[in-house]
Amino acid sequence: MQKLLFASVAIGITGYLTGCQMTHNQLTSLPFNDPASIHEYQLPVFPDGIKLLTNYKQTRNQQTWFWSELENHTYQQGENLIVQVVSRKPLKQPPKLFAFSLPQVQGERRYNAIGAYQRWVITAPNGESCVYAQQYTRKESRWLSIFVHYCTLATKPKNVAWLDNLKPNFYLEGL
Repeated sequence: MQKLLFASVAIGITGYLTGCQMTHNQLTSLPFNDPASIHEYQLPVFPDGIKLLTNYKQTRNQQTWFWSELENHTYQQGENLIVQVVSRKPLKQPPKLFAFSLPQVQGERRYNAIGAYQRWVITAPNGESCVYAQQYTRKESRWLSIFVHYCTLATKPKNVAWLDNLKPNFYLEGL
């Protein structure tokens, strides 16, 4: 009886290990690079009229992410960012890594050198105002999705004219 139990356990373990090995023969490769610091001229779209503190580029799967940190007088992490994503389809929301999302209501329609965009201005009870913006542009089979999250302590943000002055960079031609 003890030999039968031992043989059953041995066969079970061998079957389990063999089965596990057979199911993992397929390799999955997802390209993922660490963020690299880049210069302003390497961004697909350049925001003229606001100071950029740092700029980054990262490739994730079949998307290329660019993001810029803007001056942040509210000192809240995740605020004051411009996120630009090059992909095969336009994105409706910024990637979750950036910890902000766009309002679900229709925004104000504005225009800049790239085309039409939506803008929302939301004032918090403490008086802080946040501007959100979303814009898309397409070059052949690639889309550029642009997301902005900019907060200020002012109840009516004054210096957001730079949103109307977003300019396509020469790098946008290479999308």
